[in-house]
Amino acid sequence: MKRHLIPLLGLIALGAMIYFSTLGKAKYHRTEMTYAIPAVTLINQDGQPVPLQTFLSPGKPVLLEFIFTSCTTLCPTQSVKFTNFQRRLAPDTEQVRLVSITIDPETDTPPLMKTYLKQFGAQPGWDFLTGDKETILRVMNAFGIQASDMITLDNSLLMRAVNGQWFKFDGELSGETFQTEFDRLPH
Repeated sequence: MKRHLIPLLGLIALGAMIYFSTLGKAKYHRTEMTYAIPAVTLINQDGQPVPLQTFLSPGKPVLLEFIFTSCTTLCPTQSVKFTNFQRRLAPDTEQVRLVSITIDPETDTPPLMKTYLKQFGAQPGWDFLTGDKETILRVMNAFGIQASDMITLDNSLLMRAVNGQWFKFDGELSGETFQTEFDRLPH
């Protein structure tokens, strides 16, 4: 009986070592990126046209996410991070541009997007953009985003520094890590 117990204890110890060695490790990956923003015009939550290249031009930091209003998994979690981030910026919430772009333009109309932003307590400086399906696909492709990312739970957050340098974050960013990564952006 003792001969079988020793290998079992060894396996348990190995499992514990693996488990504890992975605690606290990043559950996301940060990559510096270069993007060619397409010359398209999207529509914001107020029904106003938004020329994307101008809207995302350097001058202030940008946090960019791709979500959709009927999403019940990653999107609300990401939107809560945007909400909490804006609370930390208050009262000057417009010092950073937060941008949500729908991946479901056939459903996400400006009134629905406006309601979504209200549900999350969005302040000035956070815009939700849509467009026709072809234009949205073009924007998603320009940023290397696939609609299946929402299904596979591999969400991406993009941050752009004031100097125009982009960073892509794939995976899970906690609220604390979200803030830490923003603070690491070149100024």
